Order: sequence, then C-alpha cells, then structure tokens
Amino acid sequence: MKTKPSLDISKHLTGRKLDDMVENRTAYALHMAELNIYETHARAEDIQLSFNYPVLASMIQGKKVMHLDGVAAFDFFPGQSVLVPGDGVMRIDFPEATLQSPTQCLALALSEEKIHKLTDDLNERAPLIDSADGWQFTPDNLYFTNDETINQLLNRLIFVCTEGNSARDYFAELILQELTIRLMQTKARNVLMANSQAHAHRNRLAYAIQYLRQHLHESISVATLAEQACMSEPTFYRSFKQQFGFSPIEFINRERIRLASELLLQPDRTITDVAFACGFNHVNYFLKVFRKNTGLTPTQYKERHLARLQTQNALWVTSESWQNGAF
Repeated sequence: MKTKPSLDISKHLTGRKLDDMVENRTAYALHMAELNIYETHARAEDIQLSFNYPVLASMIQGKKVMHLDGVAAFDFFPGQSVLVPGDGVMRIDFPEATLQSPTQCLALALSEEKIHKLTDDLNERAPLIDSADGWQFTPDNLYFTNDETINQLLNRLIFVCTEGNSARDYFAELILQELTIRLMQTKARNVLMANSQAHAHRNRLAYAIQYLRQHLHESISVATLAEQACMSEPTFYRSFKQQFGFSPIEFINRERIRLASELLLQPDRTITDVAFACGFNHVNYFLKVFRKNTGLTPTQYKERHLARLQTQNALWVTSESWQNGAF
C-alpha cells in the first residue's frame, strides 16, 4: 500500500505546467522568500542546483541521492530536509524517478535580510541561556528528519501559496517566522543534544541533558534537572522549551523510550523489567508513552523487529547457499 506523503501538493499539481522531465520547476514568489516545487519524471544523474539565498530542501515523494560540499553523499527520502547555505551547490541523482512515479521535492529560498532581522529581535527579547552567539541561523548543510511541527508549517505554506489569496504574503510571513525559529531549534537539538557531553562544561542545558542520560534508570523530575542546571524550575522549563522547541518532560520521555527501544530487543528482558529500567514507576504509563512516541506497543515493536531479523537471516542463508552451489 502506498504511503500518503507528509507534504500535500495536490492543489499545486492541478494547476502547474509541466515543461521539463527533469527538475520541472514551479516557483511561488513571496515577499522576501520563494517556494519552489520540483518534479522529475525520468532517471537522471549529477543535476546541479544553486541558489543565492539559504535554502530549505524537503523531500515529498521518491528518492534522491544528494551530493553537498563537505558532506558524504546520502539518500534523501520523503519526510527529510536539508538546509543549504546560499553559496552552496547541490548535485543530485534521481535513481528511481519515472513518469508514473515522479520524484518530488520543495526548495524554500529564505531572505537573509529577513532572517537577520528576526534573530536580532529574538536576541533582544528572548536571549538564549549560556550562549555567547545567541540566536543564529547558519544553514551549514544541516540534514534532519522533519518533526510534526515542521511538516505542519510546510503544509500551511504550500496551501497559502496555492490557494490564490491576495493576502498570501501576510499569511506567509507569519508562517516563515515560525518556521525559521523552529529550524534554529532543530539545529540546537542537533548540536547540544547530540553532543551534550562536549558542551556540558559551558552550557547548563547541555549539562542537564547529560545528567539525565546518565540517570535514566532513576525517577527523574523536571525539578531535579532544574537543580542540576542551577536554575529555578520555571526558568529551566521556559529556557529548555525556548531553545529546543519541546518541554523537558517530553524530552525525558523521548530519552526513556529511546533506551527502552534498545532494551526490548534483548531476549531476556520483559516489558515490566524494561519499564523500570528506564525510570518508569508504572508499567501502564510506560505502555502509553511508548505507543505515543513510536506508534506501536512494546510487544508489537518486539515482534516487528523479530520478524525483520528472521527475514534478514533467511536472506543471508539463501545467499550463502547460492554461493556454495546448493541450488
């Protein structure tokens, strides 16, 4: 069954003009921004794109292989995005594009002038904790998976661009402001959360994150993390959500579920054992949080992983048999 794309361009498809088989471009000009939707209907290699402004590229359908300066080539799938600097060049392969199943992607060019105005305003009104540089938008080939909020904002922007409303620039400006802030929060998560140990000695939020990861098996509250960060609980909560885009309790649960996902794959671990090992005091609450974060129950998660492992083993045995002349 074909999965519905997370970004909806159905309205765009009803009115766009198809002139090129490779990277057919439809541009929606906005005040100090431009939304481009690209469609490719044939396999192609080493197609080059460049922009004069920072660009957010998000996959809609199909597969690309991206080649960016200073980054190893990577597969680019629906639900994923990459931020590229204004002077960057994207070289792209389209290994699966066909007339029946085109590869589709959006590229949002952002005004550096507008971004600088927004970051200056944020640094004045809502400065970041323990950050000498403050709010900064530095699109240095940041590659990430969209969260629900990013998808919602992109869908709203697509709708505003395609509905034909004369006030679309005003609507788009509000969306673009929030999207820019969310992208900066995404980068903060990639920097401070992914490298909390390296930043813990100079950033209190990173220190609290590192403390949590070392004590996941304990019953840790937001108050405990605030104490570790030498902040009041309200200040810690506000600073955390401002920097990363979600609350401390959401992060605590995500980290616990990440650990639980690893422990559940150990054959000798029961669900109850895993729940308590990840700091949950009640199994029912663990089941609820696990399903909310993964879309599966712990039992379904284990069964799905086991089925995948059995399939891989069967393929390996078949491959070995062919190599040994058993068939």
